Amino acid sequence: MKFTKSILFLLFISQISIAQEIAVTERGDSVYLYSNGTWDYYDNFINFVSGKQDEDFTEIKMNDKSFKKPKSSNKKINGSNQAYEIWYNDKVWKRIPVGELNSDADIALQLIKGDLYAMVIYEEIEIPIKNLSQIAFDNMASSSPDTKTIEKEYRIINNDTLIYSKVDATVQGMKISYFTYFFSNNNGSIQFHTFTGQNLANKYLNSIEEMLNGLVIKNNK
Repeated sequence: MKFTKSILFLLFISQISIAQEIAVTERGDSVYLYSNGTWDYYDNFINFVSGKQDEDFTEIKMNDKSFKKPKSSNKKINGSNQAYEIWYNDKVWKRIPVGELNSDADIALQLIKGDLYAMVIYEEIEIPIKNLSQIAFDNMASSSPDTKTIEKEYRIINNDTLIYSKVDATVQGMKISYFTYFFSNNNGSIQFHTFTGQNLANKYLNSIEEMLNGLVIKNNK
């Protein structure tokens, strides 16, 4: 089954896009805008999120393995503000217009032969990665009540520490698996998502890992 563009957009409408939810007042204060029209100071919001954790993963463990960019990843995409690079195998993946997944995305790709997609959401604001992953989970759970974290751990990816998560959810009746890397530093925040049907997750696992491990952080500030 091929996902339609409209369904693809709906799949990611529940994912976090901080740029649309944070504003700066005339006095220079950062505030978080809630969907019900209310707001709070950004620091208060972050402290609130810090107190909320996915009940299945209150403690995130470190994976002892070090993950590296695959040798087969021969093509590079430069992310916004030179904050990161995405390396991929152009015989396996192809770039697609970001609007096919999410108009707020920085980069979007699709497996050439199969129903597997990848997308980067980049924002200039720095958010602790533990909070970033929790916000993404909460946003998805608010629209898909059966959202469940299957895996969550710290990983060292190309010498930088990130959070990896696998989340299953039902969206528009479709059972979807999301595999994501979260990272943030003073260059901004990165969510690198890959997703496919839950019935296809094992089939595409190698392609998912190779794509995700092509994320290279540029520490240029």
